[in-house]
Amino acid sequence: MNHTAQKESALELPPSCRAAADRMEAALREEDNASYGTAHLNKTAYSLLQEAEKALSRELGRDILLAAYQKNE
Repeated sequence: MNHTAQKESALELPPSCRAAADRMEAALREEDNASYGTAHLNKTAYSLLQEAEKALSRELGRDILLAAYQKNE
């Protein structure tokens, strides 16, 4: 008899632990978002971004939109 129940996944946490993990994830995401802002692209870089969007859209058969961010200094 096995007295220790094995979880199928690390994501299957008790509700209190899952809530704490979700709060930590949200805090880390907010911190990451605060360190990056919208990138200011020159005309050439913007054209490259548009070309990549078109290529990905063709390859995937879906409308793809890419965004550029740069680290805040």
